[in-house]
Amino acid sequence: MINITRFTEEKKQRKKEPKNMMHSCTQRKRMIWSLCLIFYLSNSILVFASHAKHLCRPNQRDTLWEFKNEFYVEGFHSDGTPVDKKTKSWRNNTDCCSWDGISCNPKKGLVVELDLEDSFLNGPLRYNSSLFRLQHLQSLNLGNNNLSGILPDSIGNLKYLKVLSLGRCNFIGKIPSSLGNLSYLTNLDLSVNGFTGELPYSMGSLIKLTELDLKSTKLSGKFPNVLLNLSELTLINLASNEMIKFGNSGGYVYYLRCCI
Repeated sequence: MINITRFTEEKKQRKKEPKNMMHSCTQRKRMIWSLCLIFYLSNSILVFASHAKHLCRPNQRDTLWEFKNEFYVEGFHSDGTPVDKKTKSWRNNTDCCSWDGISCNPKKGLVVELDLEDSFLNGPLRYNSSLFRLQHLQSLNLGNNNLSGILPDSIGNLKYLKVLSLGRCNFIGKIPSSLGNLSYLTNLDLSVNGFTGELPYSMGSLIKLTELDLKSTKLSGKFPNVLLNLSELTLINLASNEMIKFGNSGGYVYYLRCCI
């Protein structure tokens, strides 16, 4: 006698098996897709983190490294203590945006600020210095370094500069007329240098200039009236200079504070 009940159960079981296999296959596919998604997201995060960590563009890093090697760094403070040799801490093939004295645009990795004040750089600032390839600089401070020699006309190539501080650098000769190209300049410090002659008339083009410090240089001659027409200019310091003739009045200017 055939066991009908058993036959029926086996038949039902055989019908369930394909469904179970399909369900298992679906789960496996979902698992594979999940693993792929996790891998993709992990890789994307790692790539993003890598870019966030290394902002500096290679050409910017190489230019700074070349600029560093244009000078020798040596010196001590008057009390005998070592100086803050910022460039000595720079390491090639690393993120230059993390170097001492360097600030970058966080989105583009371009150097926008170079502050090497009081870093005891020794040597002339050459007309073909790699510095002038940092075309996106907005702030440059090389104050209190021994950059003996003339200030080259190439300084006018840094057309986005807003702040230029070159006080106490032992510059000599005339102030280059190319400074008039720096139309975004707001602060200009050329104090305590050996500049001679007159101020270039081209500086009248610095329409955004607010402060001009020329104390303790060796300037002489007629002071350009065009500078007094700059509407944003609030401070001019000409203390401790040779006699500078002021306008057509025959007088001389040592320190002028104006609120135009």
